[in-house]
Amino acid sequence: MPGRGRGLLAGLLLLGLLLLVAMSVTSAAADDQRLEDLDLKELMEVEVVTASRRAEPLSQVAGAVTVLSEEDIFRSGATTIQEALKLVPGVHVAQTDTDKWAVGIRGFNGMLDNKHLVLIDGRPVTSSAAAGVYWGGSGVPLSTVKRIEVVRGPWTSLWGADSFTGVINVITKTAAETQGNQSVTMLGTTGFEQTLRTGDTLGDEGHYRMYANGAYRTGSWLSGNSGQRGSSDWKQGRTGFRADWTNAFTDALSLQGELTGARIDDSAASTPHIHDPKSTNTYTGYGQFSWDRALGLDSSVSFRTSYTREQTSIGDLEGVLNTADAEVQYAAEQAGAHRFTLGAGTRYNWDEFTNGRAVSIDMKDPDYYEVNAFVQDKITLSPRQFFLILGSKFDYFGQGQLEVQPTARLLYTRTDNEYWLAISRAVRADSRWQRDGSYRIRQHGVEYTVVAPGNLGTEKMISYEAGYRHTASRDLSLDLSLYVNDYDHLTKLEFDDTSMTATFANTLRGTAYGMEALLNWRAADWLTLRPSISLIDQRVYGMDKAPMGDSMPENGTQGELKLQALTTPWEGVGFDLLAGYIDSPTNPRVPGFFTLDAHTSWRATDALLIELIGRNLTEPHAQFSPLKVGPSVDLRITWDF
Repeated sequence: MPGRGRGLLAGLLLLGLLLLVAMSVTSAAADDQRLEDLDLKELMEVEVVTASRRAEPLSQVAGAVTVLSEEDIFRSGATTIQEALKLVPGVHVAQTDTDKWAVGIRGFNGMLDNKHLVLIDGRPVTSSAAAGVYWGGSGVPLSTVKRIEVVRGPWTSLWGADSFTGVINVITKTAAETQGNQSVTMLGTTGFEQTLRTGDTLGDEGHYRMYANGAYRTGSWLSGNSGQRGSSDWKQGRTGFRADWTNAFTDALSLQGELTGARIDDSAASTPHIHDPKSTNTYTGYGQFSWDRALGLDSSVSFRTSYTREQTSIGDLEGVLNTADAEVQYAAEQAGAHRFTLGAGTRYNWDEFTNGRAVSIDMKDPDYYEVNAFVQDKITLSPRQFFLILGSKFDYFGQGQLEVQPTARLLYTRTDNEYWLAISRAVRADSRWQRDGSYRIRQHGVEYTVVAPGNLGTEKMISYEAGYRHTASRDLSLDLSLYVNDYDHLTKLEFDDTSMTATFANTLRGTAYGMEALLNWRAADWLTLRPSISLIDQRVYGMDKAPMGDSMPENGTQGELKLQALTTPWEGVGFDLLAGYIDSPTNPRVPGFFTLDAHTSWRATDALLIELIGRNLTEPHAQFSPLKVGPSVDLRITWDF
């Protein structure tokens, strides 16, 4: 379509601009002081946990990684985790309804995107039934988030089949980092939200925090082409706590939990094939305990366990999902050329559904479990320069399926450059919703009933990746990633016009070629520019029409171009913009669109921060659903007392 052509042309032009700017500034920097004099190594020592399941600097990671710091999240003006993820190249973010978001990685996206793993402090928040994330009910107050780590590409060798295209790991602040009292108030055209937080000590070595949050969203900024409205009157309340205890730098224990309740008047506009208009109440809660013991300077053993209970409603189906999981991990110190990390875990799910007339799930297997183990070795081939990473995850899905998901990665580092290569095998298991669900959908004006297939296998991928990170000066850095993904046995819906039914089947295969680039340039003391680009060309075989299913890929070339500009015109005052061109990687009926977000902040006193946040300031546009997302403006006031 014409919009796609313009988007691809703009992408190529921006890519050329990125490379020209990088080369010109790199050339100028070559005549300046050497890297050691500028202390650039410290700039690259951003700590990353997700890429190896143990803390290590970003410069030692053989993969595509983006770390959003607390400052990055603040300067974006994000009010939710999913809004902050817009900053990451290769991550597709769109709002589909008042309480629903589509977040995907590297070409897959949809309201029930089931190809990547989302963690909050190590706890999986992906639904056990749909294998997707309900972003409206997941998350924590953004003021408690310390950083968000996003690793793109298959990390199934460490995190298992849930991490088919990547991992989003939300890491919150410790209780010791949130002492005192804080109020965060937000109000504007989207509605109202209030968060209260308090923290204090527990004896000589412990700390705690407690928080409460209440929000109301009108849904008035969403509309359809034929007068449809989005879901409205979304009311949500949550309360939670975290307690941490440390002992002489050897033991660290953490206990945390949360209860959330919400009510919304559902609309059928965003997902007409599943949802009927009605009022929906949802309740979720979780508790988690973790223990870490340091065994040496670079070795440790850790244990984590959690229980999550969520009440869900899909159409006229009502149910409760229960998930209990536990894992143990051992990280060894360097032994000669080897550095081992290994672990094992299990997850047990049990459901309690009340089937409806239009939507139902087969209850013959109300409980199911998974067992997994992993091992990884980082081998030093040349001290401080050349490394080989070998590892694999072993997933047993409780139905006679044992999957081996290996990876091999090479990393070569110099003072100011890192080069890396990777090849990985990944699988994605079917979800409860695909395996046992029944509901109605509309395809080309005809209504079909989805029936359970009973014989779905795992989706498979072989991924080839390469990357380059370069720090030219303290003011300029470039991060580039390339990948080729070969897919097999992807799941799609197949239609039978005789019985008017549709069934999931593993009949798709294909190849995706992609690249992601992010340039970070401090052009002046008061100005930082961060242009980014992500392009993907997908070739999918085995379909005679546009595919139907969860987060299905689209044939052709799509891209996202973004420019973030951070300015500090006066001390204590910030003005930030995020402009972009977004092209859907999964929905051919949604054209590419331009978007603009703005954020103004004023640090009035040490204890008072005032922000004005504007979203979608261009004309209303559909993102990943039939609903158009219009502009919104909100005022946020943070008061520490």
